[in-house]
Amino acid sequence: MISRRRFLLGSGAAALAPRAFAQEGLKQITVVVGYPAGGATDLLARLLADGLRRSVAPVVIVENRPGAGGRVAAEQVKNARNDGSVLLFTPAFPMLIYPHIYPKLPYDTLRDFAAVGIGARSTLCLAVGPAVPASVRNVADFIEWIRANPKQALFGAPSGGSQHFAGQLFGRAAGINLGHVPYKGGAPAMQDLLGGHLPANVSPVAEALPSHLAGKIRILATTGAKRSRALPDVPTMQELGYKDVLFQDWLGMFAPAGTPAGMLGRMNAAMAETMKSEQGLAGLEKFGMELDNVTAEAFAVIVKADYERYRGIVRASGFKPED
Repeated sequence: MISRRRFLLGSGAAALAPRAFAQEGLKQITVVVGYPAGGATDLLARLLADGLRRSVAPVVIVENRPGAGGRVAAEQVKNARNDGSVLLFTPAFPMLIYPHIYPKLPYDTLRDFAAVGIGARSTLCLAVGPAVPASVRNVADFIEWIRANPKQALFGAPSGGSQHFAGQLFGRAAGINLGHVPYKGGAPAMQDLLGGHLPANVSPVAEALPSHLAGKIRILATTGAKRSRALPDVPTMQELGYKDVLFQDWLGMFAPAGTPAGMLGRMNAAMAETMKSEQGLAGLEKFGMELDNVTAEAFAVIVKADYERYRGIVRASGFKPED
């Protein structure tokens, strides 16, 4: 049985003036997150929920609904009322990759959801741990070491997500047979990297940054179009010549299809205001994420383009899901 946790954000909600709340008739919003409380997706959702509370509805609840890698939460929101009272906040891969690998997915990204806005963009990174000699300081060193130690040509990443495909594309572009070690989540992969049981890992910058700054692992490259603000001295895969290894996926908010455009616009504006605030920018720096404010209409166009891009990536990989 899937546990259900609800969190009320902002004890001062009752003190807010009703201003536009009564006009919209929206008394409460539930933001559904398909992952446990405490992770980067959950914390960012809570930050955005606080912004929604300030200008869209007097009460905003974040509901953690983990299960099936985010599919349970997406299905719940698909079937919810389309008045703006139930939203989904999710990383990109359940919306962009799962449709191309699960033939019986219980939702259709392009048909069943309305795009609201981007909370942030999360860049991935390639990191090595204590299983790799300290002399390996950059990607060229890593490739040379892998060729000399082919049995260590492994990287860890959750199966079927953007991390998995980023590692595969890097291995092909570098001309090395880099094997994938599947994990149920980022935390156990990072534990094995830190423990010396795994040579390399592909993960969001937010997951690897604390251990990198502590000197426990070495981040060799990131996957964005430009260097991460959190890692200004670390090159991108693009800089190193691996042009196809470009992964800077969004974490986005969605509503059920048919939600009024006016409501989508109001929620999008609240998200943008929140992420540009001092608190929002501090959160992005902490998570190693990047700001990307676009309109709801522009986000819908981005979703469609990214959906097609991942269709090609998945087909080229030959990946088959385990469940």
